[in-house]
Amino acid sequence: IGETGLDFFRDYAPRELQEKAFRCHLDLAAETGLPVIIHNRAADERVLALVMESECRRGVFHCFSSDRNVAEQALALGFHVSFAGNITYKNTEEIREAALMIPSERLLVETDSPYLPPQSVRGRTNHPGHIGYTLELLADIRGEDAEELAAATVENAIQLFGGM
Repeated sequence: IGETGLDFFRDYAPRELQEKAFRCHLDLAAETGLPVIIHNRAADERVLALVMESECRRGVFHCFSSDRNVAEQALALGFHVSFAGNITYKNTEEIREAALMIPSERLLVETDSPYLPPQSVRGRTNHPGHIGYTLELLADIRGEDAEELAAATVENAIQLFGGM
């Protein structure tokens, strides 16, 4: 279900309307057993509060851009955490610290195309072919083999989204 969630960075939509739609999507995900893809931009506290209020316990905090505390809470609620090209940018220590504590079996990697290309291709339109840059950085900071991490994240995606 989704991508759904809250974006308090730009506030293109009234926050009350965003929250109403997010609640509906969380309820739908809980009712159907489908995973929810959570968008969270500058809305950590409200996103976590609404997820905790819901019965939804399956999905992914996508394009993770928060800190270790938010990651810990997402994991405690049963969610996966996915990292995109923004983790390769300068001054992303908090995001990288969060990536270090995600268990391999709950980790995902993505591009968030066409946005947030990895640093080495920044300024270009992002596409799925750039996922390797993000994966390489994740493997490097976690001290893991990139091929093994790639295999793990593929298996995680199959476990989360497969068989739908």
